Amino acid sequence: MLARQVLRPLGPAGFPLLGQSLSFARDPLAFLAGVAHRFGDISYFKLGTIPVYFVNRPDLIWEVLVLQRSKFEISTMRQRLEPVLGTGMLTSRADLHARQRKLMQPVFRKSRIDNYAEIMSEYAGRMCGRWTNGEVVNLTGELMTFTIAVVAKTLFGQDIDEDSDVVSRNLSVLMQYFSKLMSPTRGTLNLPLPSSLRFHKALRELDAVVYRMIERRQRDPGGDDLLSRLVQARDDETQAQMTEKQLRDEVFSLLMAGHETTANGLGWMIYLLAQNPEIDARLHGEIADVTKEKPRLEPSDLERLPYAKAVITESMRLYPPAWFVGRTALEDVEVGGFTIPRGATVLMSQFIAHRDGRYFKEPERFLPERWSESFAARLPRGAYFPFSAGDRHCLGEGFAWLEMLLSLARIVPRWRFELVPGQDIRPSPSITLRPNKPIKMILRARNG
Repeated sequence: MLARQVLRPLGPAGFPLLGQSLSFARDPLAFLAGVAHRFGDISYFKLGTIPVYFVNRPDLIWEVLVLQRSKFEISTMRQRLEPVLGTGMLTSRADLHARQRKLMQPVFRKSRIDNYAEIMSEYAGRMCGRWTNGEVVNLTGELMTFTIAVVAKTLFGQDIDEDSDVVSRNLSVLMQYFSKLMSPTRGTLNLPLPSSLRFHKALRELDAVVYRMIERRQRDPGGDDLLSRLVQARDDETQAQMTEKQLRDEVFSLLMAGHETTANGLGWMIYLLAQNPEIDARLHGEIADVTKEKPRLEPSDLERLPYAKAVITESMRLYPPAWFVGRTALEDVEVGGFTIPRGATVLMSQFIAHRDGRYFKEPERFLPERWSESFAARLPRGAYFPFSAGDRHCLGEGFAWLEMLLSLARIVPRWRFELVPGQDIRPSPSITLRPNKPIKMILRARNG
């Protein structure tokens, strides 16, 4: 009896053994945009030996992430990040991920997040209070240092001022290796090459910072922060506590996710404002009105900043900090009229989906005004998903929103930004969507 032939969607042909790995590693965004343009809403290609179904239609994205989520698990592509992240929240699967999420959820409830507002606002004020009129700043570095300090203080109850530069610098080194971890040549990280030595040195220095944080909390576990919860957590059945390696993986993942995404989100936002002075002026006017009598805002005040919310929403449409989501099929699953076989990966890209002209007019333009209530209500589910969706929806969404809004409320009344001429700033997809180089800005004091 002949084996049943499974029809596949069309897609780009690849090389034997490599598939489309080289094209994907060279420029993932251009590659995926080209595939979507040529082959439509669902296409097929291989990354090495991994069969990939690229889905680019909102209802199909929603089907994979939400409606049929029980038939998928985190993709094997994401598991390749374990050399960096271990088995923390970003890479864990199945029951382990469910336990981790249950443990952390209370810390990310709105009532708890609102308690972080004072720290977020204070640290943002410190950052922009150090700046001087006419100064050229490395905006990317400034925001990385700011957000790492916020995460350490709010989630782990610790000041890491002396380590913030070490953390930001070494995380940047690790980010450069994302494409290697995703490519067939990722084994070169085990060879004594200069690039590999830099990678392992950065990982050792970051681990040293994280283990110091854990040691301090183990000596004084009485706090109510997330690290205290992790240190004191016990397995429901065995009553065993987390090992130091397990604690390291969780802290490392949260440090990376909690500061990297917000710093990049704010960086792209200010980059867009610098190029759109009319939008910057309108945003400044709204924030100035709200902060006129109350410079330091509380969470309840943020409802009075609808345009600021639209600016953030539109910025994350164009430059979503998380630029792709992957799932691996646990069984044969029908999606979009095709059978996705067990073990295949479904790839979805926020960067590509958010620039789909079928749902966003003038998709390449920065237009916060598009985000009216009626527009948001008409938008299909799965057309806009900067924080993913389903059972792996980002726990820190509320945290990130609060930090970005409070940061804008402190920065925008005092400063406007001019892009230093001659920079070619482009998105560079790593674990997050970073700029290809540090964004350098000239600071201009408002009314000065």
